Amino acid sequence: MMIVDVLKSSELFKGLEARYLEKVAPLCRGASFQEAVRLFKEGDEAKELYVLTEGQVALEIEVRPVPDRPAIPTAVEVVTKGEAFGWSALVEPHVYTSSARCLSNCQVLAIRGDRLRRIMDDDPGLGYGLMKQLARLISVRLTHTRLRLISGLGLVLLGKETGK
Repeated sequence: MMIVDVLKSSELFKGLEARYLEKVAPLCRGASFQEAVRLFKEGDEAKELYVLTEGQVALEIEVRPVPDRPAIPTAVEVVTKGEAFGWSALVEPHVYTSSARCLSNCQVLAIRGDRLRRIMDDDPGLGYGLMKQLARLISVRLTHTRLRLISGLGLVLLGKETGK
């Protein structure tokens, strides 16, 4: 499958005009990763944005439900084919807000954030269209993360705080 077709079918680039996808395609490189490989760690400098083309990736955050105990890596989202992750490469301060770990053998399109930001700056139509899609993606992920944390940890912590 051609890179433009992969981008066109991805959640982040879906709906963008073909001329914009043609500008993004040369920035993409394919990469493969084995199961259990960590692509990036929460807090690392965010250099690349990824579009998953095969496999599954867990997005994890460090949760510390009990003070003075080690943090627990907690999966808050599972990325599947066609979904993007590593959006922090496009948003200041360019630091990953979660870790990404392969749940299976994976293939991705990797896009250097600095290069993509440059063409977004040079073409405001592309920049605006991509940032609209990105804002939607971040909003959905934030909502899912909140719901998972509230349902999994919120009740435990609430009981502890209220002495129940």
